[in-house]
Amino acid sequence: MTRSRTGSKDHVASDRSEETCPEDPAEPRALRPDAAAAPRVPDAAAAPRVPDAAAAPVLPGAPPAAPALPDPHPPDTTRLACVADPEDEGARADVVLGRRIAGVSRRVARELALAGRLTVDGRRAPPSHRVRAGERLELAVSAAPAVAAPGPELLVATDAFVYVVKPAGLHTHRLRPDDPPALADRVAVRFPECAAAGLDAREGGAVHRLDRGTSGVVAFARTRAAFVAAREAFAAARVGKRYMAVTTCPIDHVWPPPPDAWIAPVSPDAVEVRAPLGPGLGRDRMAVRRTGQPALTRVEPQGPPGPRRLWSLELSTGRRHQARVHLAWLGLPILGDELYGGELADRLYLHALRLDLSAAIAGELPVTAPCRPSSPRRSAEHVDPQRLGHSRLLRFTPTLLRSAERDEH
Repeated sequence: MTRSRTGSKDHVASDRSEETCPEDPAEPRALRPDAAAAPRVPDAAAAPRVPDAAAAPVLPGAPPAAPALPDPHPPDTTRLACVADPEDEGARADVVLGRRIAGVSRRVARELALAGRLTVDGRRAPPSHRVRAGERLELAVSAAPAVAAPGPELLVATDAFVYVVKPAGLHTHRLRPDDPPALADRVAVRFPECAAAGLDAREGGAVHRLDRGTSGVVAFARTRAAFVAAREAFAAARVGKRYMAVTTCPIDHVWPPPPDAWIAPVSPDAVEVRAPLGPGLGRDRMAVRRTGQPALTRVEPQGPPGPRRLWSLELSTGRRHQARVHLAWLGLPILGDELYGGELADRLYLHALRLDLSAAIAGELPVTAPCRPSSPRRSAEHVDPQRLGHSRLLRFTPTLLRSAERDEH
């Protein structure tokens, strides 16, 4: 027998196998001592162990074959491609992909390239590849078919928009190309025109976005004109938005809070918080900052005082985490909002109740997403304190945050 090595496995080749090991011409079969005496063994018993299907026959003395490279475009992937322009000449491949393909950051492009998912003109390339004008760059990302996800809960479909309910815990749209299906993917299955209405197909025509933990109404444009009009209305703070929230209330909490430069009373029970918002402690946090962007939230209680209370919020602006930060700044962190000092819960108790896009498209009526059993209105009186446990101590508390901001200025 002759032992040959293919890849990382040893394969034993029989003398009778002409495909894997030719007969030795120096010793013909008829002159071998055992050639006539030994009965012929059936091929099934004498056959050597069959190599892997991908392994090619190896001749004696040949060097080991290099291990096969993974397919850069497996069948369960989607290809994202772009052609380098003259201004891309000499730039790194991950940099070009990050600025040329919507929804792909440089970090994501680098990770995919390191995983062998980048090809340049059909050949595998590293993220550091220096691009030349005219080269075709392709990324293979995991396909996440939206058809496997349940359909969205439809509220209203008009000529301009599709209004659906976003469940808590689901992203409005994918943040990365290989993320699991999001709400936008579910909408695109039933209303494929929405995916073409926006500037980025990944967003599926969503004219705004809710935080992952927030439930409620989300609007998707059906035409490019509706998408542009809605985005302009949001930018000009002409969109009506009402939220419901359940917060934890300290025993010594007083409502309404005393007026100051950032708090203005608008009724005996309601106040308007005008505290500007900017980046906070950590990458994912926002905070009240004097140099931040203007943010206006009308806050009004909807139930009697207690350890937990239901609130109505009307947002005139749409800053990141606006409702969450303004309530925490008032000393009223939302239940389940651990990022801003809220008690541990099964979800973030913030619900987008109503959306009014009449300022964007004439004739549009306000759309309401009813509160479900797990939504704030239904849950304000039915939260089990024993199941929630105690508040978690974070790097800062809402009360200390408010005091620190004012002392700083």
